[in-house]
Amino acid sequence: MGRFVHEAVAIDSQTGIVYLTEDLPTAGFYRFIPDRPGQLIAGGRLQMLAIKDRPNFDTRTKQKARAVLPVTWVDIHNPDPPEAEVDNLAVYKQGIAAGAATFARLEGCFYGNEVVYFTSTSGGDKELGQVWQYVPSGKDEGDLSLLLEPRDPSRLHMPDNICLAGRNLVICEDNDKQIHLRVLTPEGHVFDLAKNIARGFETKELSGATFSPDGQTLFVNLQIPGMTFAIWGPWERLQVA
Repeated sequence: MGRFVHEAVAIDSQTGIVYLTEDLPTAGFYRFIPDRPGQLIAGGRLQMLAIKDRPNFDTRTKQKARAVLPVTWVDIHNPDPPEAEVDNLAVYKQGIAAGAATFARLEGCFYGNEVVYFTSTSGGDKELGQVWQYVPSGKDEGDLSLLLEPRDPSRLHMPDNICLAGRNLVICEDNDKQIHLRVLTPEGHVFDLAKNIARGFETKELSGATFSPDGQTLFVNLQIPGMTFAIWGPWERLQVA
């Protein structure tokens, strides 16, 4: 599924396509189309996202929220190139040579509501991060749009792992200041859900947010020193169900 700096995966439950993020300052957004959905070991095709008719589009700066960018995909012909032993951009460079788009530090990725959501931790004009959504349409096309690019760290500061709560996104932060769990609504509103106040570890990142199958418990990790928290509702405001 590609020799690059893997971060997160999200699987389209309808097609079995796997979406993958790459955590580097110059990163690609990938998808893996399995030969047999649900059996990744059987092989498949790796591709990198490109903006239609705009080769080598750079999403890291000068983006407009909610603007729709038509998407296509370019093939990565050698997902396991020998130069990957010494160059962790070896797969990314193949995509760039074929016209693919560049993102900044892609981390969280989540599939739900027939949409793929993903985060760029250091993207944006102020490098405070970006939250993106990709809506597939057809075999090799779709639409990409920027849901949020904060201008002030008090709103959102370097988004990382994400998960859905109904129609809202729960977002973990990864910065060296103050660490929050934030919620992004479909209307673009952001509010705080929780703040890391673990004594001695207040600036360590939260990660791995996910809900229990019944939607009643939100689990989230404090990466250092290595702790998992269970957070209970009420969740009416988040519309988890």
